[in-house]
Amino acid sequence: MKDKKFFIPDGIEYYMPKEAISFETLRHKILKIFKKYKYNYVIPPIFDNLENLLTLKGNDLQNETIKINNYSNDGTIGVRVDITPQLSRIDYQSFLEHKPNRYCYMGDILRINAEGFDRKNPYQVGAEYFGQLTKKVDVEIIKLLVDIITLSKSKKILIELGDLSFINLFLQNLNINSKTRSILLDFINLKSNHEIKECFDRYKINKKHLPYLLEIINLSGDNNVLKDLMKLTKMCNINFEVQLNQLKAIGNSLCSYKKPCTINYDLTELHGFDYQGSVIYTVYVPNLRKEIARGGRYKAYQLSENKHREATGFSLDLRDLLTVLIKNSS
Repeated sequence: MKDKKFFIPDGIEYYMPKEAISFETLRHKILKIFKKYKYNYVIPPIFDNLENLLTLKGNDLQNETIKINNYSNDGTIGVRVDITPQLSRIDYQSFLEHKPNRYCYMGDILRINAEGFDRKNPYQVGAEYFGQLTKKVDVEIIKLLVDIITLSKSKKILIELGDLSFINLFLQNLNINSKTRSILLDFINLKSNHEIKECFDRYKINKKHLPYLLEIINLSGDNNVLKDLMKLTKMCNINFEVQLNQLKAIGNSLCSYKKPCTINYDLTELHGFDYQGSVIYTVYVPNLRKEIARGGRYKAYQLSENKHREATGFSLDLRDLLTVLIKNSS
């Protein structure tokens, strides 16, 4: 090893002694929080059978998971891009009717397609609840997340609450194919009014509810926006009163939990994997150019023809948490 130049690939991070100690200290504090909430810690491997890595339905998981030939048994293994599917498999193995399961995890993942300044080697931390979902469960798991983020010493924590079922119902009413749906979803996620209008023109989509969609995209904020959201969803012929009242109840419970928490509502905050649905949330803190965490409800796996195992959970990158902690401590 004659060349002393130390080249690190873009998007990959090393931790030297001082940072490594801080990283481990933070990790152990998170383990204590998991224990406090009675979530069971598991350690799935970074390499796994594709069957275990792709248990949740989503094109993004399929596209981003690195596949490797497993010559010992002619099968295919992969490098995980998300740990949640492995937790779903673990729950499936221990499933008991009417019994919820709580799991937590930490571990490396590989996101080789990370764009811009995003990290290719996040250290994913998360928790998953499997069982019947209620507002109480959503509040429980978001409080757990808030306790973890509080370790960063952030003085402000913004939680954006949403519900993906509105967009799913809206797009369903448009009667468009999956390709057009995917393109339109990308523009909605970017909140790009101009490109949304162009998409409606290009693919000859019925424009009946387009003005209401454009209003909803630009409508986010505290409890005061809920009345406007209620009005606009009705104009789209979507009865969304139950879902909005549920979001309001979750938000009110979180507002009174810890002083740094601010709650906003946004029905077009669509960050996350394809497998998510219903109640979702994205969390932001100062000193980080992107969200620090995201989570929400999803269907873990099918129990019978018309029944699924419900689940909800969140994930964050411990490296992001440490970055914010270091900035807030300086």
